[in-house]
Amino acid sequence: MLRKPCPKNQCRQCWTHAYDPDIHKRLRPREDCGPCVDHMRNGCPPELIQK
Repeated sequence: MLRKPCPKNQCRQCWTHAYDPDIHKRLRPREDCGPCVDHMRNGCPPELIQK
């Protein structure tokens, strides 16, 4: 469960990955999260922006 609700005009995936520690718990030390890297490189898809 999210600890903070996603505010308007923010990417739901980025917000969830930033504020839900369980998402990245499975990653090894120094391992990058694929979806986070994708959003950093390509930007956030419009359909994931909270309206």
